[in-house]
Amino acid sequence: MVRSALARWLMYAVHGERSSRRAPRRRARRGPARNWKYRRWIRSLPSAVSGALGCEAAHTGDDGGMAQKPSDYTCLPLTPAEHIEYHRFDRTAFETRHGLDCRALVKRLNHDWFAYAGRVK
Repeated sequence: MVRSALARWLMYAVHGERSSRRAPRRRARRGPARNWKYRRWIRSLPSAVSGALGCEAAHTGDDGGMAQKPSDYTCLPLTPAEHIEYHRFDRTAFETRHGLDCRALVKRLNHDWFAYAGRVK
């Protein structure tokens, strides 16, 4: 407390300005939702296409905006080769080729994650 009073006095004495006592407001985070724990959980799952282990968290959403990744909650577990294939073609071609419904799978993964997260607390 003494240190902050001294700092305020010095600010006024040197600069002629009074400093604010309040801490600066934190701005709300803008952009897509990020959750490293969710991505780690996705990477621990078997691949959505082949069932192989050693997956990456492949962002599959369309809501990323310009030059921005979509939310982490749109990730699917894919092997590195499948991830490259996903980005080489568009999503509909990838879904048709492998017989997947990415949106339904993402929805199920989100449901499982949030059901698990609610039980762990």
